[in-house]
Amino acid sequence: MTKDELSSILIIINDEITSTQTAIENYKELTKPIAPENAIGRVSRMDAINNKSVNEAALKKLSKN
Repeated sequence: MTKDELSSILIIINDEITSTQTAIENYKELTKPIAPENAIGRVSRMDAINNKSVNEAALKKLSKN
C-alpha cells in the first residue's frame, strides 16, 4: 500500500468517525427526557415518547459500532 493510499484511507476513516460522533450527539439531544410540564397534549406526548424510544435504539446501535 502506498503512502497516498494509506492517507486516503485515513481521511475516509476520520470522516466516518466524525460523522458517527455527530450522529451520536444528535441522538443524545433527541433522547433527553420529556418534561411533564410541557403542555403538548396526550397524543403528542405519546408520539414524543415513541420517537424517543426509536432515537434511543438508534443511539445504542451507533454507540456499539
